[in-house]
Amino acid sequence: MRLRVLIAALALALASYGCGQSQAQQPQPAATPHPQRYAVLANADSARDHKGNVARAYHTLRALGFDERNIFVVSPKDRRDPPSKRTPLCSPVPAHFTQVMDRLASTTHAGDLVVIYGTGHGDYDKDGVYLVLRHGSLSPADLRAEVERLSANVIVIMDQCFSGGFVGAFQGTKSKAIVISDVDGEHETYCRYFAQAFWDAFLNDHRVTVRQAFDAAMKVHQKELADDPDLKADGAYRFFNGFSDTTLE
Repeated sequence: MRLRVLIAALALALASYGCGQSQAQQPQPAATPHPQRYAVLANADSARDHKGNVARAYHTLRALGFDERNIFVVSPKDRRDPPSKRTPLCSPVPAHFTQVMDRLASTTHAGDLVVIYGTGHGDYDKDGVYLVLRHGSLSPADLRAEVERLSANVIVIMDQCFSGGFVGAFQGTKSKAIVISDVDGEHETYCRYFAQAFWDAFLNDHRVTVRQAFDAAMKVHQKELADDPDLKADGAYRFFNGFSDTTLE
């Protein structure tokens, strides 16, 4: 009896964070032919630039035909540019990111595509780099573990400071994955130039590939930061297990 009470309390606590509908209430994807496309947009910062990165990614994916129910926004509410009411919106705590990945692990299949975008603040401690979340963080090792639960092909785009640490963490992964950063794992950067150019590349031409979008974004990123010695723009594009490039359309 006491265990059931604790479980119910935990469920209520998760719901209080504002993670859209609960797992039981969320509409399940309709039975449609594979492959399906999904996305997770993660950011814990309320700054205009970082919420703007998420909004730009969201609108690009919608323009490319991603179902609004299959884009999970794990980010503070953006009253200036809110997603569709049918899009799952979760506050950016580690438990909600895990909850989203649990759902994707149970619904995706081989041949599906999952796009994971991390933006906002990156930092590091004695254990390495991480993406800042509210009341916690997301480490490269934890992200890799979540990705390796998925049967789908996965594209990971990280543009926060020290984001290159996420690329290196995937060395030896069993997943079919493309992993991107806009800086190495040892330096700070400024993400807006990269984010804007990367996501806009797909709007300019729906047939552009992820590699082409990355190359175009890095040119803009490097040009804009060329005169700032404190910020780096030496990102990386790595692919694993034969999944080397693709369009998002």
